[in-house]
Amino acid sequence: MSSFTDLLSLKIERAAKHIQAIKNAIATDAARHGDAFIVESDGKEAVDLPEPDPEIAIDAGEFIYQMRSSLDHLAFDLVKRNKSGIALPAGWEDDCKFPIWTKPLEPGKTPPLPYGVFKYLPGIPHQSHAIIESSQPYYPRNTGSVNNCLRFLNNLSNIDKHRRLALTRSRGKVSHRVMYKSGITGSSLVTLDQGAEVPPPYEGKNDPIVEVKRNATLTVSFAEQDALGDATSVPLEYLLELIFADVLNVIDKLRPFLN
Repeated sequence: MSSFTDLLSLKIERAAKHIQAIKNAIATDAARHGDAFIVESDGKEAVDLPEPDPEIAIDAGEFIYQMRSSLDHLAFDLVKRNKSGIALPAGWEDDCKFPIWTKPLEPGKTPPLPYGVFKYLPGIPHQSHAIIESSQPYYPRNTGSVNNCLRFLNNLSNIDKHRRLALTRSRGKVSHRVMYKSGITGSSLVTLDQGAEVPPPYEGKNDPIVEVKRNATLTVSFAEQDALGDATSVPLEYLLELIFADVLNVIDKLRPFLN
């Protein structure tokens, strides 16, 4: 029979496979469309973006599920091992989960919050409480170890479970490599949303462009502004890799308490 840590590792491996599947699907979309999403509009170039492959949203949702459930299963096992030897409350199995709090539940409370504040983690070791508490998204930016990524994970998980699949959107990435008459070279890169105008490369008044090489390809991001804020501008696969690394960091810190 497989141990709990073996099963946890399998869930993490499954999440990593979903990231790779997303990368493959995005690359396939990009190769299929090339720069055909750049169109003429009123004498100017604009982007008319195709919808991303729906499998990308499915894989993203399954990745989110594996990451969130890995943390919940870890929390369950921490309580079940009951290293403190307390009498566990009746029905603890139904309420046990890994907490992801965006703010302390009691007004006026400031972190770090004391042992016992996570009521659905009865009897866990004090050291594991400290690790879980320090990772919470209620810590101000740059003071918690994984605060932003756990917030993203929690918000996307709620969308995927209760409302709809985590929506994705295509974006157009356009780069220009230019050479000026003087021999100076320059480059630019913009990522554009649906309908946006493609800006031409900068041309100096006294140093005209003599050669332009353009590269345009598709990328994919989440379309959940309320859940992610400015992170909706981050390429999907990169954001998922950040979440993966930070969740794995929490799991690795808590693994010693599962022995």
